[in-house]
Amino acid sequence: MVPERLEALRDAARVESVLLAYGPYVKDAFVDQAYRRYGLSEALWEVLHDAGFSRIVFFSLRGMLRVRDLDSRLATASGTSTSHPADEAPRMGDGFGGPLGSMIVDPPPRREEPASSPMGMSDPHALKMLEHLLDKPAEPTAVVFEQAEVIARYNEAQRGLAAALERWLEYRPGVRKACVLVFARDDLAAVRRSAEEIARDLPAVLTATEVEQRRRSPRPGLIGPPTEAELTRLVHRARVRSGFAIDDWAALPRVIRALAAENEPLWRWEERLERVLPAHGLPLGHQTVRDLDWLSSPVKKGDVWQRIDELKGIDDIKAHLKGLRYRPRAGGEAPAHHMVFMGNPGTGKTTVAALVGEVLREAGILSRGHVESVKASDLIAQHVGETALKTDAAVDRAMDGVLFVDEAYSLSEQVEGGFGKEAIDTLLARMENDRDRLVVVVAGYRDDMRRFLAANQGLRDRFPESGHLDFPDYDPETLHAIAVSQLRAVDPPYTWDEEFETALRNVITGLYEARDATFGNARAMRNLTAEIGLGWARRVQDERSAPLAVADLPARLRRHLNPAPPSAEELFGPLDDMIGLASVKDGLRRLVAQIDLSRRLGAEKVVAPHLLFLGPPGTGKTTVAREIARIFHRLGLLAKGHSVEVGREHLVGAYLGETARLTKDAFDKAFGGVLFIDEAYALAPVDSDRTDPYGREAINVINQHMENHRGRVVVIAAGYQEPMDRFLASNEGLRSRFTARLEFPAYSLAELLEILRRDVAARGFRLGDGTEDRARDLLARAMTDPAFGNARSVRKLEDQMNGALSVRVFGRRDLDDATLRTYLPEDVPDELW
Repeated sequence: MVPERLEALRDAARVESVLLAYGPYVKDAFVDQAYRRYGLSEALWEVLHDAGFSRIVFFSLRGMLRVRDLDSRLATASGTSTSHPADEAPRMGDGFGGPLGSMIVDPPPRREEPASSPMGMSDPHALKMLEHLLDKPAEPTAVVFEQAEVIARYNEAQRGLAAALERWLEYRPGVRKACVLVFARDDLAAVRRSAEEIARDLPAVLTATEVEQRRRSPRPGLIGPPTEAELTRLVHRARVRSGFAIDDWAALPRVIRALAAENEPLWRWEERLERVLPAHGLPLGHQTVRDLDWLSSPVKKGDVWQRIDELKGIDDIKAHLKGLRYRPRAGGEAPAHHMVFMGNPGTGKTTVAALVGEVLREAGILSRGHVESVKASDLIAQHVGETALKTDAAVDRAMDGVLFVDEAYSLSEQVEGGFGKEAIDTLLARMENDRDRLVVVVAGYRDDMRRFLAANQGLRDRFPESGHLDFPDYDPETLHAIAVSQLRAVDPPYTWDEEFETALRNVITGLYEARDATFGNARAMRNLTAEIGLGWARRVQDERSAPLAVADLPARLRRHLNPAPPSAEELFGPLDDMIGLASVKDGLRRLVAQIDLSRRLGAEKVVAPHLLFLGPPGTGKTTVAREIARIFHRLGLLAKGHSVEVGREHLVGAYLGETARLTKDAFDKAFGGVLFIDEAYALAPVDSDRTDPYGREAINVINQHMENHRGRVVVIAAGYQEPMDRFLASNEGLRSRFTARLEFPAYSLAELLEILRRDVAARGFRLGDGTEDRARDLLARAMTDPAFGNARSVRKLEDQMNGALSVRVFGRRDLDDATLRTYLPEDVPDELW
């Protein structure tokens, strides 16, 4: 009888002439339906005998040519019986044996040749016997090459075996034959590398065999871990042999299911059942396997539904998990349970993937429910063909459980010449072919995963919409609970007072408010508590009983502790130093005063507003945006206080879809600060959506992110009054997002001259007699031009003056430093460029 995990190999042996047997369990033991226990050689005999082969011979380094049945022995020499009955057959010497015990087969007539070691792989007589067997195709014959990967190490044997294999693989009509190559290798890629060392033609034959192996489900030659049915037989066999008791017969199937999920070889369970249990006088049951630490999976942590109920902040996901317990109606095609997990790091995606495996195991949908976790880099190789083999190997390890692919979007982001597509295609094929034995969970950031699915119709089809699960960031209360549990998990646990408790809550709330797309959630709490522990250790040194204090919190995070507000001079000093802009300064002071009043009145949440800057170019809008980022940061409204300046060229892509990514990237860079969009009206379509779909897409994404990231990034859109009205009208939600506006008037002539004086002085130069008067005349004329750029034009004027000065003094070595730094009237141009 053939054990369940070898049934696919038996079925393949009925139609294929070259078979592979490989995997991490080729050295395992097997228990068949008759409760017989044996190794792989005996199991392969059962496989080939059930497949209809009457002559089955084993070839290996240790045992040379061996048989396990009398029929195979009688058919080896010239196709006739030997003169020895079974009980009188010649025997091997002491210390040697094979599947038939010490019985040996009769060799063919020997020529007079020097013999090397009679049992060594290099013995030429064993090879001649093998050639004799392969040349007698009268009846169905199978040869099993055990430990095939070591053959290449023996040069003398390699040449003869290579020739024998090549003849054996030749097609002969009407002859039924099978060649089984046993490799102690975990996957097909390793098998291929070993095969290339054995015979010239073997890799080509294996290529076809690999394709057949990958096409079939389950894999014919992959020797996997014991099934629940086989472990059940082992338990009863071991119970009879060793006499241990069963703790709860009703619970025994669940215990065996937990054992099967461990991926342990059967021989290890046999040793534990027959030696460890009797030695301790323990019954077999849930409590015993937990106490003996036999389970590494989450099964040992308690009931799966209890652990699901304990999850915080993911109620929708918990409801989805509970819905998985219901199996499809009998007779219907089993639905796919593949899923997409979308969210930031540390939101429990890996934990939930493990629970999915347990839930589906409890429901009887997956027999093992273990989780094989990989990243895209674990699936992709550097050579053609290797990626498919690596991906297949990962799926093979996950069979009857969950394949969890983190950062899966990386597969579709491979540069040209990469093999991400090959991995995706292989994965899609296995998801379909093995849908009743495999659940694939792909995970990553929300936007990245949406693009990943949108890029491939096959992916969209394999992952049903109902299985797209969004993992939200943990709220401050949940984050606080995680941090507290970690502080109490140390031995001995930390202690703290109410002051530290309040400070910890404020820091965690501040981290949450300032979070960006890379926020680590639970991972961030682990980092925080680790830093707190280091701060405490440095402070208390040998006084290990001291409680935690506010001083132990990381210094960079203490800004979240609501310190005294900065003074008006500190907030507005740099702004007040700017020339002009009186209305802008007054408006900003009014805005800051309103924010302060809301806080003093106890408003639950005060966030920095999005702003409109209206006015002509060159009036200080970019500089003021940078100052606002600094001011809001000092007020605790923005985490970083930096400014990211962009225009249409930074937000709009060359094709539909790219714009959304570029705009998101701009927001990602601006998290914790200000996103300043200069000439924002350039994004607005002039006539209709069809005239500028890319700008329309950018506006829609901006509108969405302004709402989703309110309080974490401030958007300032700048431009002329009239075009900005068109920009606001282009999206019905856009106008309501901008709750404050500042109007930037054009500079007066006196203000422009003051800007010129400051810029000239800042560069270490001075205006000579009559130079300012000439500059005044030029600027007065230039201001009448609608294209005049205010301060921007002043900077251009100074650049022209510096160029004229440089030409005027070139080669004059008689001039002192003061002369070289003085602009004269003739350095002022007649017109601005």
